[in-house]
Amino acid sequence: MTRRAILIGLLATVGALVAGPLAAQPYPNKPVKIIVPYAAGGTGDILARLFAQEITRTSGQSFVVENRTGAGGLIGYGAAAKSVGDGYTLIAMDSTLTMYPGLHGEKLDWNVETDLVPISMYARSAFALITNPVRHYSNAGDLVRAARERPDSVTYGTPGTATLHHVFTSLLLATTNVKMTHVPYRGASEALTGVLSNSVDWTFVALPTITGQLGNDRMRVLAVTSEARSALLPQIPTLKESGIPMTVANWFGLGAPKGVSAETVDWLARKVNDSVRAPEVNNRIRAMGAEPVGNSPAEFAANVQADLKMWTKVIREAGIKQ
Repeated sequence: MTRRAILIGLLATVGALVAGPLAAQPYPNKPVKIIVPYAAGGTGDILARLFAQEITRTSGQSFVVENRTGAGGLIGYGAAAKSVGDGYTLIAMDSTLTMYPGLHGEKLDWNVETDLVPISMYARSAFALITNPVRHYSNAGDLVRAARERPDSVTYGTPGTATLHHVFTSLLLATTNVKMTHVPYRGASEALTGVLSNSVDWTFVALPTITGQLGNDRMRVLAVTSEARSALLPQIPTLKESGIPMTVANWFGLGAPKGVSAETVDWLARKVNDSVRAPEVNNRIRAMGAEPVGNSPAEFAANVQADLKMWTKVIREAGIKQ
């Protein structure tokens, strides 16, 4: 064998030894971006940052939140759906995602069911049904009875047409078979102000949002939308206890663009579940008025599919248009 052949062989061997470990580097080996499709400071953003911080701490790799706002979340979700599924771009998902097909139909240039992969749901947030005490409603059943006796006389505020709150209320109206008058505002804070100023009869408010208003004498909480009473408001009955057979909540979870490997999905799901069980994370979620969850990719995907079916039906039957 010539010296040239020996040298080439040695170089090839060294190259293989070097390239092997590089090719086999475990995920993640560079910073990971989590797109939040809403502005900073909201519940979805706070939760995403909480989990990004915890996974960064336990993995030693940076998980960084990037807010991509606009069009009621469509901009951020669309950016994630069209990203490469390599595990380095993730999406902080919420229930609004499952309402897009019913609201936008074929106008969407990406597919909710096939372009995003659910990884794990990390929290669930119920809503409170609130009114102004001067309205003299003692419970949620009073609202329904008033609407049944005087159709369209009862008014409800929402952050706007086709918002999560609007869709949730449409389900309540369908469940109770009553008619009420919709008053759309420009955002959740304005809808809350509508109740506090006695401009509308009632509105739904996310429990994490309501914590700063619990001592307000211009607000009365009539019911919560969770399956069981909230630890934040243990004295307040659920809608079911009030005679309205309905349970709804806004869930939050981690997702990824299609094409992401099963190994990466499993790794991320384990990290989410480990984070949910971490005392500091768990306590912070509960302090917000939300419920820690943590589930498998298959369970989360089943949740998404069930909500897609339910909300598409509610939206179409209510005639809600974006």
